[in-house]
Amino acid sequence: MILRRTHIRALLILVLLVLLVMLTMTVLERQRLSGINQTWQQLQTGRFIDAEDVDLSQPENQFAYAYHLHHQGLFEQAVDAYGRAERVVAADKKKIVHYNMGNLYLEQAIEVAEQMGVDRATALADVAKDLYKTALQQDPEFWAAKYNLEAAQRLSRDLPLGELRESGGAEESSEELWSAMPGFPLGLP
Repeated sequence: MILRRTHIRALLILVLLVLLVMLTMTVLERQRLSGINQTWQQLQTGRFIDAEDVDLSQPENQFAYAYHLHHQGLFEQAVDAYGRAERVVAADKKKIVHYNMGNLYLEQAIEVAEQMGVDRATALADVAKDLYKTALQQDPEFWAAKYNLEAAQRLSRDLPLGELRESGGAEESSEELWSAMPGFPLGLP
């Protein structure tokens, strides 16, 4: 009987220790999430926030700060911030980082194209397409990335080079030519 009580006490102490560890882990995770929420609220004010004023120790905060820079119109800083976020976010979130980086490059390409910088716009659109394709490799059903990839392809077509041949006249109809002409995308989702 005494041996049985000793086993019950040991089991009870073990259960209490496990519950205490679980409670501690829950409290720590709640504090971490609270800090992330505070950072996100700080970044949503609409005004520029410097990197020193934000807790960038969490991957979620790094991504949010990159998004903040993106919407502040700071292209180079946003690219750098997305690059840092890409290295630390969870594998299942990388598609979102690639998608947002693609949006950043595509928006920049559209802006440059409107100023008639065709070569630079084409290069930026090509980078955007690569980023969308990377996001789609991670999630082939990522509809927004598919849509934006098509928008980027309108700005910079991936035309097959084929063999060059000389001909006396234009053999293509205007409809075939028109379908291969790059154009300006109307918007992003």
